Amino acid sequence: MLRQVIDLYEIMDDKNVTGQDVVDVFKNESGDFEYKINRVTTDKGSTDFIYIKIKGRNGKSIGKSAPTLGITGTLGGIGARPKLTGFVSDGDGALTVLAAGLKILRMNKKGDRLDSDVIITTHICPNAPVVDHFPVPFMGSSVDDEDINENCIYEDMDAIISVDTTKGNEIINNNGYAISNTVKEGYILSVSKYLLDIMKRTTGKMPVVFPLAQQDITPYGNRLSHLNSILQPSTVTKAPVLGIAITTELPIAGCATGSTHLFDIEQAARYIVEIAKEFPKNPNLFYDPKEYNIIKRLYGSQRRFQTKGVQIKKKVGLITMGQAARSDITENINDILEPELEVISIGALDGYNYDEVKEKFWPAKGEPFIVTIIGEDKIVKISENSAWKLVQKKIEELEERNIKASMLMCTGKFKDFNKKSMVLQPEKIIRATLDAIGVERIGILVPEEEQIRDSCKQYERYKPIIKSAEPYEDKKFISEKAKEFKSEDVDIILMDCMGYTEDMGNIVEKESGKNVLVPRVLVTRLLKTLA
Repeated sequence: MLRQVIDLYEIMDDKNVTGQDVVDVFKNESGDFEYKINRVTTDKGSTDFIYIKIKGRNGKSIGKSAPTLGITGTLGGIGARPKLTGFVSDGDGALTVLAAGLKILRMNKKGDRLDSDVIITTHICPNAPVVDHFPVPFMGSSVDDEDINENCIYEDMDAIISVDTTKGNEIINNNGYAISNTVKEGYILSVSKYLLDIMKRTTGKMPVVFPLAQQDITPYGNRLSHLNSILQPSTVTKAPVLGIAITTELPIAGCATGSTHLFDIEQAARYIVEIAKEFPKNPNLFYDPKEYNIIKRLYGSQRRFQTKGVQIKKKVGLITMGQAARSDITENINDILEPELEVISIGALDGYNYDEVKEKFWPAKGEPFIVTIIGEDKIVKISENSAWKLVQKKIEELEERNIKASMLMCTGKFKDFNKKSMVLQPEKIIRATLDAIGVERIGILVPEEEQIRDSCKQYERYKPIIKSAEPYEDKKFISEKAKEFKSEDVDIILMDCMGYTEDMGNIVEKESGKNVLVPRVLVTRLLKTLA
């Protein structure tokens, strides 16, 4: 891969280089890729943001399902002209990711096409400012961090590699490169053994991992010190982010010239290409999703670390029909409400075990009921009458805590509650929405077959067609039921349970070809607007 590194270095070590000059190197290969260049100008100067998408044989760009890998070169600038002459150390991140991208494009041209789409982003600025820093000066940037993240990090990136020169410190003391823990939504996760194995294979040496402090994964501008900007991409994405640091044994300034070691760049770029090969084959390559779900269930969302810190946040209540703090309940909801709002989650069945629920709240035969989960994923039923009493008690508890707005996590029909605060009842919001969009005939998905009769009565005016699929079991059952709606003449499908997630709604939309209403998302967005 040294040829790719040298080809690009010669183009980029130029006081007049532009983003178009770099993209032209890729265009000369005539591969299957798309690109865009966005020049952003400020009072400090300008930079050309580059976006290159190299299409995979099973990538999303051609309608297939292989996950998309994002590779971003993080930097202030590739030059500090006119103060310093030549390519600076800070440009190593940009050079590395572009070399990896050029290699992947040339591989595709020769028939070794990767499964995944690969998105390369970075920016080209040959005259960036210099910033005083200890122990050595840093490179500044002509644009701010928000501009960089907006132009380099995209929602369709399913995992992200961030490459940055990380030589201006006394923390990492080896020549070459080092990797970070995987960072995801405010969590510093375990170092991936798969990524370590690839590093050993490509270097022939023991892997090197650099330490992260919590403040390193928070946004710039919060008055905290950071190792550098290598993990800034993690502050604006849900995707897992791996940092690859280009390193030296001694502290070297980001604005230093003559400090780019092309063999180190080649090693790091080759490592990235190997990750790109493995990525679509191994869903655990960056992190263990099962362990991540456990840590979120135990400790909750850490997305506050993706913000600059909020001194005073409004509190909103979330009344679940089961028990509080379950990740299956907070999925989608915390993503919408946090970090601007603090979510106080409270469960109607908090403190009850399965036997107590069955004894005290189970519905009699033919009585309307609600389905939820308690404990270790035990499915329970609560009569609607019992549910009303339980929810009323929880509303009073939230009001005692001075919560002014809350949301009921149930689409069941309830008589009005006795309340002083604002409580959003999904069933009423659903009806208002259906009327507002002029629905004449509705398809409905409910958790239990026994609920079909009550749902039919509840939505009788919309001539409902109702099917059942449990939201707390395998999603394949939801997919199968969704297909049954394909031939039905309905205006919209209502996912009539707050247990159905946005992902489940997407499955139903895809398999049925119909518009889908997911109350969990609809009501949560309304709560955010009103709180």
